[in-house]
Amino acid sequence: MRFRRSRDAGVALRSPPAPPQPGGRPAEPVTTDFRPPTRAPRRRRMPVAIAVLGALILLGGAVTLSWFQLREDGQAEIAPIPLVVGEPQSVLIVVVGEDGKAASLALFASNGVDEHRVLVAPRDLTMQIPGYGDGSLGEALVVEDANLVRLALINELGIAIDQSITLGPGDVATALGEAVRVDLPSPFIINTREGDVVSAGAGSDVFVPETVETLLVTQGTDSPLDWLLRQRSVWEAITAQLAVRPEGALATSAQFEPIIENLGEAVVSVLPVDRVGVGISEVYVVSRDAELLNERIAFLALSTTDRPRVEILNATTLPGVTRPLAEELIEAGFRIVKTDNADERFRQETLIIAQGVSSQLAALDVQATLRAGDVVVQPSGSGVVDVSIIVGRDIATR
Repeated sequence: MRFRRSRDAGVALRSPPAPPQPGGRPAEPVTTDFRPPTRAPRRRRMPVAIAVLGALILLGGAVTLSWFQLREDGQAEIAPIPLVVGEPQSVLIVVVGEDGKAASLALFASNGVDEHRVLVAPRDLTMQIPGYGDGSLGEALVVEDANLVRLALINELGIAIDQSITLGPGDVATALGEAVRVDLPSPFIINTREGDVVSAGAGSDVFVPETVETLLVTQGTDSPLDWLLRQRSVWEAITAQLAVRPEGALATSAQFEPIIENLGEAVVSVLPVDRVGVGISEVYVVSRDAELLNERIAFLALSTTDRPRVEILNATTLPGVTRPLAEELIEAGFRIVKTDNADERFRQETLIIAQGVSSQLAALDVQATLRAGDVVVQPSGSGVVDVSIIVGRDIATR
């Protein structure tokens, strides 16, 4: 009797049935004529069955081992692909108006892979101007240069900004080199001696480069917010022009060279701001609800936690002391909330005050950054700042 084998998916093997025992069949019938010869007993086949079974077990083991090897190889083939991490890039574009102030501010931010943005900020955005106190970004350009505007935004937003680009009058038109289609959200109206004149109607139209620059840097009769929305439309037109004409004049522009590679793919939006005051006292500040901003440019964040708040007070008679110290601390990840003169004017040794026991480590970090100063702890704290720096002549004369 043959063994019957059954496979399950080519791996599992079914054991053969036990061999039949001798004498399992009944004797054949007899006749009255003769008696058939007696049948010899069958030989036992157990040794053969064991040998066959052993061979099948060896074969099953080999098949199972091959299956596991294939399974491991398959897992190696579908291993997760490592994430592609690019080099983040951030460039502040400052377009100067005829009055010498910053007329348009645009922050280009890229994660180096697939996230490219242009955030347009109002020039009336008010914040701490490091070394000078509160002021607007437009005025900061007059006080120093675009680097001060860049430093103020780093301090306010808590993000890294690699460099700044300054575009003077006529530079935007030169970079474009050809007519551009702009979709204006509202009419562009300017004041003349004869009264208000509509220079461009709302909607989509094609404008020569000089007009495009005028739309960008001239407020006209618009409110600061309406002007900001018009600026966003112009920046959208500039990025769209580069996307549809990658071989055009803009692609070879020296002014936009640092960001030209990804500018055409950038999404343009307005920096989240809140309006404070009305009428002539109307100013703008960075929105306190900055979750949307953090999501957009989280890859530029200087820190994943809150930055220590620092005030710098000049206790000497030497001018311009707080400005370089502020820059050094901002670049090191601190947030400057105040720069001013101290009540005393003749301090020799710098004093670093931890405002509260919980700010001791922050004060020690300030000391390590400045490489000077004695640290003391004010147990009650101020509730406004974490660390106060009373600058002495040891740092001021350095």
